[in-house]
Amino acid sequence: MPPSIPVSSTESGVVAETTVLSPEASVSAQENVVAFETATKATPTRWRDFGNYLLARKTALGGLIAFLLIATIALLAPLIAPHDPLQQNLADNFKPPVWEEGGSTNYLLGTDPLGRDLLSRLIYGARYSLTISLSSVLLGTALGFAIGLVSGYFGGLTDTVLMRLGDIQLAFPFVLFAIAVLAVSPERTPAHLILVLSISSWIIYARVVRSRVLSERGKDYALAARALGASRWRVLFRYVVPNVWQIVPLIALLDLGFLVIVESLLSFISLGLSPPTPSWGTILADGRQYMMITPWMAIFPGLAIAMTVLSISLAADGLADFFDPKLVHGKFHRLPLPGPALLPTCEDDAGPLLSIRDLTTIFPTRAGSIEAVRNVSFDLAPGQVLGVVGESGSGKSTLGLSIIQLLDAPGRVAQGEIRFMGRDLARVGNTEMAAIRGAKIGMIFQDPGASLNPVLTVGAQLDETLRQHRKLRPAQARVAARQALAAVHIADPDRVLRAYPFQLSGGMQQRVMIALALASAPALLILDEPTSALDVTTQAQLLDELASLRERLGASMLFISHDIALLSGIADTIAVMYAGQICEIGPRDQVIDSPQHPYTQALLHAVERVTGPGRSRLDTIPGDPPDPTQLPTGCPFAPRCPFSMPVCVEINPAPVVTAPGHSAACHLLVPDPVGSRNGAREALV
Repeated sequence: MPPSIPVSSTESGVVAETTVLSPEASVSAQENVVAFETATKATPTRWRDFGNYLLARKTALGGLIAFLLIATIALLAPLIAPHDPLQQNLADNFKPPVWEEGGSTNYLLGTDPLGRDLLSRLIYGARYSLTISLSSVLLGTALGFAIGLVSGYFGGLTDTVLMRLGDIQLAFPFVLFAIAVLAVSPERTPAHLILVLSISSWIIYARVVRSRVLSERGKDYALAARALGASRWRVLFRYVVPNVWQIVPLIALLDLGFLVIVESLLSFISLGLSPPTPSWGTILADGRQYMMITPWMAIFPGLAIAMTVLSISLAADGLADFFDPKLVHGKFHRLPLPGPALLPTCEDDAGPLLSIRDLTTIFPTRAGSIEAVRNVSFDLAPGQVLGVVGESGSGKSTLGLSIIQLLDAPGRVAQGEIRFMGRDLARVGNTEMAAIRGAKIGMIFQDPGASLNPVLTVGAQLDETLRQHRKLRPAQARVAARQALAAVHIADPDRVLRAYPFQLSGGMQQRVMIALALASAPALLILDEPTSALDVTTQAQLLDELASLRERLGASMLFISHDIALLSGIADTIAVMYAGQICEIGPRDQVIDSPQHPYTQALLHAVERVTGPGRSRLDTIPGDPPDPTQLPTGCPFAPRCPFSMPVCVEINPAPVVTAPGHSAACHLLVPDPVGSRNGAREALV
């Protein structure tokens, strides 16, 4: 072990030994960070990412290609069209398509009653129909986006007036409004249609943008910008707009398909462009009169409209999660791993309650699959507390969600076993897993305010939990709910039962969450940083209550935290996670007093001290955790490690047992007959 100094944790008073980083070691760690960041700077460009995204979604790619092909034909109509769309030749009227008897190569799709080339009219019809629809979408989008921003951000009278104008417009049917305006127009030009269609569609964008602005303007990042002195307009355009614009292109694409249909409808009923200007609706109306003798006159424009709208819809649907990645989350879709869920041997009372073996959890993304948890293995005995510690992004919360099988889509457990009370939770069915949650495994989340239902009273939520898992009658559930709140030392449980979550303080909300999680007496309780948002006094009270509940109920706990000092006062075993894998695990006293991994030593050295050297600043770990999409091939901590060696960059170390129940994954712990590792360590100290 490198030289170390005693450190006292402010939370527990436990004496810990942690490495003293010499100036040379700090410089070496900084150099490692710079070298690693330089090597990983080459990231895919936005356009390359977009191309890879399209290649992975064939329907979106097909729809986009089809629409771009139609738009290109419309744009190049004067160069592509074989004839003037207005040129009449009565001698060649009603010519069939070229593949029909009597067809001519001079008129590939035939002619209309006036001898005009149908193909040329369709090409020019696309030019006018798409120009009107696209222009209407752009104008309506700009108008609606601006109104939605102003209405949602400034609110008050401005919001009321603008939204009431929108309500008045919505009260009048869209198509009837267009018909009423265009019917009194003596001559209808593209500008008339663009104006009517855009005015009719702005409210769609305004309402959606307004709702998102209302959500974003009150978030912490916007309030923090105001607190730093940013003006309201800067907050709006610099902070709010980047978080609300993503939905607009999707609505615009869908609106484009809709307006193509509306423009064709208006032309079909003779309220589109004034004759003889061609449009798809006009050509379709002309063909309808001669369906019995020349059906192709109606079929071809109908196919053009259908193909255009279909291609736009496919592109919009496929591009949804590219423009707004948040749209891919939220849909819960758990897929159990193949294989038997019942373990081959019966549960041994003396064995662990929870046994994890080679657990790997992935999140597929456009940049590749992210392994948020990598080959994690550990055991948790009945009545014991396992503390999981690490920086943000180390995979702690994902580990807890993997155990209880509540990963947000598209995340999923890719491999491994989650052995719990004779069952493999990674392979049990969804119905059985739903029965296990709450009844046998409880979970307390980091933010109790977001975890509790704001529209239900605390009593209603406790009542639902108790009746679901303990099958109690309403009267029994009310008594049990009161007892559950009293068990977590809530002085006035009757008042809390009648209260809504937003009427309670943060500490009281967390007590309610603990009561909810323990109401069904689960064998395992997962706590995801339950004290991070609480003040020190409330934090200490909750830890005492958890300790007493553990003794009374005998429940095992998986306690997730970023504070290793806090875990030193409550955990029996501590697992240190970094970049999705466990770099060290062992009994609490061994991990605190004799840390084996440089990352554990660095975490302890960053703990606030009561005694020790008189330094005014705490030590920090240089650099940042690795990008999960670009994990190094070797040890993930190597770029930040002051003891990094060439082998650390090349090979990810396997865990090495250093004492009974204590192991760490570090090349420094592997015996080296040549002595190069020891020499490297001594040189860095």
